Amino acid sequence: MCKLLYKNLIKIILFIGLTVMSSCIVVIHEEQRTEIEPELNLSPKPLLRMSDNIVRSDKGDMIAFLPEGWFLVDVESKMNSDVIAVAVNPDYTLTAVFSHLRNNELVSETINKEGLYGLARLSLEKRENKTVGIVKQIGKYQTINMGSQEFVKYEYSSTGGALIAKSAVFISTTGDYYEFSLIPVNVMNNIQPSIREVDEIFQSFLASINY
Repeated sequence: MCKLLYKNLIKIILFIGLTVMSSCIVVIHEEQRTEIEPELNLSPKPLLRMSDNIVRSDKGDMIAFLPEGWFLVDVESKMNSDVIAVAVNPDYTLTAVFSHLRNNELVSETINKEGLYGLARLSLEKRENKTVGIVKQIGKYQTINMGSQEFVKYEYSSTGGALIAKSAVFISTTGDYYEFSLIPVNVMNNIQPSIREVDEIFQSFLASINY
């Protein structure tokens, strides 16, 4: 049973990696308006108890911790090379994905004009294009301030809003671009966490990120 569960989990994660993650961002639309929510200021302390399990970028310019009970999944040989780490909650209902967003001239130009909102918009557009329009944005972009850390969050769904994923982009002190995503999965038809629980998990992850 455990082996079957693990295999199904890997298949789902690989599907996520192949469809909604991207190796580089190359899509750009001229003069596209980005709709945004008012900035949100949150406590820099996690709402959940965090474990000692650490996620670290290759450069060491980004580190994060996992909530207690979460565990890393070893899919390094099969995932996109820009994926830093993948973690799963004990109920197999949420997947956390840390990834590096590659830079290029178009990305730099967009960020110079739009800041983090531009990076978030390009990331979402890439997801939409990779899934031929299946992935759709839910709501608007939003800046989240947590002490000295700044993120831009966006939400999206490939199920018409039945399951909603969250992503947050940020720029490290070395000028590298990163993204954290919290993506719902359904392995054993387990009950999905409530919206409040997902928000608390997402906020706790962001609070644990140091860059």
